[in-house]
Amino acid sequence: MSAAITFADIVDASDRLRGHIRTTPLRLFPELGLHLKMEHVQGTGSFKLRGATNVVRGLRPSGVVTGSSGNHGAALTHAALNGGVERAVVVMAEGHSPQKRARLETMGAEVVFAQGGNSARDELAQDMAADDGLMYVSSHSNPWVIAGQGTVGLEVLDALPDIEAVVVPVGGGGLVSGIATAVRHLAPDVKVIGVEPVGADDTKRSLEAGHRIEIDPPSTICDGVRAQTPGDITFPIVQALVDDVVVVSDDQVAEAMYLLWREGLIIEPSGALSVAGARHAGLGSETVCVLSGGNVTFETHSGIIQPWLGEKQ
Repeated sequence: MSAAITFADIVDASDRLRGHIRTTPLRLFPELGLHLKMEHVQGTGSFKLRGATNVVRGLRPSGVVTGSSGNHGAALTHAALNGGVERAVVVMAEGHSPQKRARLETMGAEVVFAQGGNSARDELAQDMAADDGLMYVSSHSNPWVIAGQGTVGLEVLDALPDIEAVVVPVGGGGLVSGIATAVRHLAPDVKVIGVEPVGADDTKRSLEAGHRIEIDPPSTICDGVRAQTPGDITFPIVQALVDDVVVVSDDQVAEAMYLLWREGLIIEPSGALSVAGARHAGLGSETVCVLSGGNVTFETHSGIIQPWLGEKQ
């Protein structure tokens, strides 16, 4: 597989993942006026299992290391330790979720901590790979990861070939890059729209600058998308294939989480970005929003939506 992701790479990933991941539901929620691709019910609670499993099943490493806020680390640990890999190491940055940390340790990952934000975290993970003979698996800038995430796009268009837009949360860009690659091949007229939170809008700012920039460690409730710079592999794909990246506030994300909760869905802040973005952009029922994950504690979720509960009661 080359560094340039192709549609054929995504089809190969789909074949490789068969029997190891779930085909997640895609449903219209009339009250929201949106179709939702429910990746929060994927194994390990997020879309990340797709890319991680594609790496492990395709490359068969003896040991892996990554930097992660939690979801990619959990996915890689699950894929590795269930795929015969001897060692899985996850480096977490300052401000990580204690719940996600505890989950990683329970799953059998070796958890290491880095001082600073996601960039420092990823640098430490790469250093550990070189020093300990492990395979570094980026959460986004890895062609095998991107191809695995692109299988979401295959499933969306298989279920709903006549949609108008797919809206996708953006962190490092692996998910939106994979989906955009699949969508552009199968349905060139369908728009692909990324969503970032205010303060973690490194991709939006980089697109405006015309090159990758690095921002300060972000402060946002969306802990899964606190990237400081777009991925070196993903950014050119986003430039070429993604129609737009919109930016929403944490309050808009909280409102989206509340609206999803009313539909019986417990979605983490990063996973609700797509719904917040679709509402912000005024998109309607021919839109698919990818709910990228649901790994959030009851206490955190309740605290975020509490202001909306007070207003709506």
